[in-house]
Amino acid sequence: MIEPNTLNVCLGHLPFPPAHAHHIDVMVSPKMIEGANRLALVEDRIFGANGSALSEYAQLLWINEHLARLLGDLEYIRIFHYRRFVSVDEPKLGKPSVNLPWATVVTTDQLVAYDKAFDRRVTHELFNTPAQFSGGILAQYATSHVIQDMMYFSAFLVDAKVLSPVEVSAFLRENIHIPSCNIGVFTRKTFTEIFGVLRVAAEFLSSRHFIVREGYQRRNVGFLLERLNSFLILQRIRAGLSAEMLGHNIVVSDSEVVSATN
Repeated sequence: MIEPNTLNVCLGHLPFPPAHAHHIDVMVSPKMIEGANRLALVEDRIFGANGSALSEYAQLLWINEHLARLLGDLEYIRIFHYRRFVSVDEPKLGKPSVNLPWATVVTTDQLVAYDKAFDRRVTHELFNTPAQFSGGILAQYATSHVIQDMMYFSAFLVDAKVLSPVEVSAFLRENIHIPSCNIGVFTRKTFTEIFGVLRVAAEFLSSRHFIVREGYQRRNVGFLLERLNSFLILQRIRAGLSAEMLGHNIVVSDSEVVSATN
């Protein structure tokens, strides 16, 4: 029997399809999930009253803090969401998403065809599907979110010495973004290095420039960290620190229009 070298971690406030729960080694959630086994309850409030602004990065930062204990002697960590994962193979089933051109939508019944995407023995890292935006990351952010948050965040990154002024300029001019970039397969070293930077960047939550938003935009710091997370992955690839292994973004949904989660 081949020994596993990968820990499968599922993130979410809802359960992964129960028939496929055997793919999960640890479920990390901000709330109790009925019937979930191996559940780590990591509430947003561990990051303070506005911890929910971090979205799933609250749980991801917790994972990084406890990574040595979680991984033990394993070499890789696979992160997937309750309805989203990365497949290295061309999609066998499913249809292109109507509103997310970088994603393929599959139904719960079709999920069995993607068992290989959860193998616990891997040989390389795997990052999510990149997308290119003609107006760059700044225009893309302005289209979906509050642009002032990005500008304040960028200034904070310089003040906190997370990035240099030249690096922040490159960050804002970047025209490639990896949506849902925190899912994929990472070595211990890659995960630790990326989330070590993101942990410092998350201190923006306590800065004087952080603004509490309402509704969908209440997760503003999570949206900002996702853009930085993507940039850090791209920089690793360009520097030769990680191989350019890019997979396919698969979303479990009954509709080809993927709805935003609240």
